[in-house]
Amino acid sequence: MEYFEGEIVVEPNRSIIHDVPGRTLVREVSEPFEAWSERGIELGPEDRPRPDAVIIRAGDWSVEMRDLPASLLLAVVEVVSTGRAGIRRDYQDKYLRYEQSGIPVYVIIDPNIGKWQLFQLGDEGRYRQADGGLFGDPIHFPAPVDLTIPTVAFHRYPAAQAE
Repeated sequence: MEYFEGEIVVEPNRSIIHDVPGRTLVREVSEPFEAWSERGIELGPEDRPRPDAVIIRAGDWSVEMRDLPASLLLAVVEVVSTGRAGIRRDYQDKYLRYEQSGIPVYVIIDPNIGKWQLFQLGDEGRYRQADGGLFGDPIHFPAPVDLTIPTVAFHRYPAAQAE
């Protein structure tokens, strides 16, 4: 469940395939950074999404925090769901809100098509696609994170494989 664009968004329990990228980030990211999965983030009064994973500097949080402020985020990762509304939210709505919030890196991992895309905030404050690949191709997060994450454990959704 997340609060996004003034609405509470509830989705059914997702496939385990959906959770693999977030688990991979939590395992692979290390000091001086840390990854959190399914942690709420604060983009403004109308937006408290729960991305599949985020990367911050280690220790850039306090015990009083409920949601992580966008200003702390170095990267946000969304794993695309199968429904049209979820696909639109990750590729369009969240893309725009993360860009407007100044989050330096946005990664979309899409098990519907077996691909990932990495967008980096440019000097003009707009995302540009900086990298992309198929599942199996590693994702390199640019500086300051400067970390490569394997994607060999990522899988397409079963219904997507039959297409």
